[in-house]
Amino acid sequence: MQANPITAIVLAAALAPAAPCAASAGVLSLHVMGQESLPPKWLMRHGQAAGVCPDILAAIARIEPRLRFSGLQDFRSVLVIERGLRSGSVHIACALLDTATRREIADAVEQPLYVSRQRLAARASEDAVVNNLDDLVRLKPLVNTSRGAAYIEQLRERGIAVDDSTGANLTNLKKVIAGHGRFFYMNDLTLHWLIREHGLQHQVKLMPAVLKEDPLFLWVSKKAPAQALPLLAAAIGKLQASGELARIYARWAGEAGVRPPR
Repeated sequence: MQANPITAIVLAAALAPAAPCAASAGVLSLHVMGQESLPPKWLMRHGQAAGVCPDILAAIARIEPRLRFSGLQDFRSVLVIERGLRSGSVHIACALLDTATRREIADAVEQPLYVSRQRLAARASEDAVVNNLDDLVRLKPLVNTSRGAAYIEQLRERGIAVDDSTGANLTNLKKVIAGHGRFFYMNDLTLHWLIREHGLQHQVKLMPAVLKEDPLFLWVSKKAPAQALPLLAAAIGKLQASGELARIYARWAGEAGVRPPR
């Protein structure tokens, strides 16, 4: 997919150097970090941050000129992003699940950005039938997940053995191919992208069932400027009402090869 020229212009403005929390001339600069190893939510394309979240942030800046974003090209783990939210060095985090830790350190914009549909990837030869989490519990497999993922504790609470030793999701897929773990539990957007991008269609298959659906939110650090949350909430509300949030997700889902949910 070619970069949208309007999006590119807005992103260039968003990435312009600015002091943290600068509010000169009525413009509020908010620092964000990209989330590593989660394409196409975040990825680099032609030397620029691209993906679902950069497009959403560009759309926010386009309709709310008082907001600018810096740090989009600084890709870090979700654990580092959470530490930044806690300290206030990161003002916002894009498209994260709701957890007790995140509610402690940040406020979620009430309108979800989109929905995460969680599925399993397995070796192409896998013949198990997994229609729900109860089936997964009965199989007693080792399941690979991304380090710091919000659903790790949910799986462990069900008695499922989890390997979360790495946040590199291509590595997690290759571990399943090599037999180090039976399944990889991840959102289907990223799974489709990784399998297609790295030509793994003949080595990996996606199990058909969606095991869980969770809304993803924009989070605002409790130490961010007070005006940030209402400005962001109003902008996201407008993007939802216009259908732009859905269009952004659909563009990237289409490139990843994700079929629309039934």
